[in-house]
Amino acid sequence: MSYDDNSESRIRRAVPKNISYGSSSNIEFGYDTEKLKKENRYRVKGQAFPTRINSFNWAACIVTPIWGLFNNTPIACLAFILPFIPYVGWLLSILFSLYCGVKGNEWAWENKEWESINQFHAVQRKWAFWALAIETGIIIALVSAGSYIFKYLTQYIMAF
Repeated sequence: MSYDDNSESRIRRAVPKNISYGSSSNIEFGYDTEKLKKENRYRVKGQAFPTRINSFNWAACIVTPIWGLFNNTPIACLAFILPFIPYVGWLLSILFSLYCGVKGNEWAWENKEWESINQFHAVQRKWAFWALAIETGIIIALVSAGSYIFKYLTQYIMAF
């Protein structure tokens, strides 16, 4: 492709003559302060996501959809849908829960209003405690039900 005078004139017509793009250019890049305030309204005193709270969130991993609803993170509700995908749904659900555990603190920080980092930690620790308590209760109930069923199945099989 060759450069011709016709294309040069089209370029010159497209750029206004009163704008210079050299080092002395006075181009200003503006931003919408109201939009920035709206986007940052949930951060503590305008702070960005602190790297020191970038750890695994057990509640986001264990009770993913419930945690997501209460921490304004609707993407976590995918955990309700994923198990229903044929053949690979449970695997996708487990992988998604682990991903939510990794990203949980960041999402909770960005999507909810916090008074301080200490308050954030306290709330997430409570979530982790109750998530582990719920998971322990579910495991105990499943083991109890399984042993009960196994006991009666073995008696039924022995009767024959």
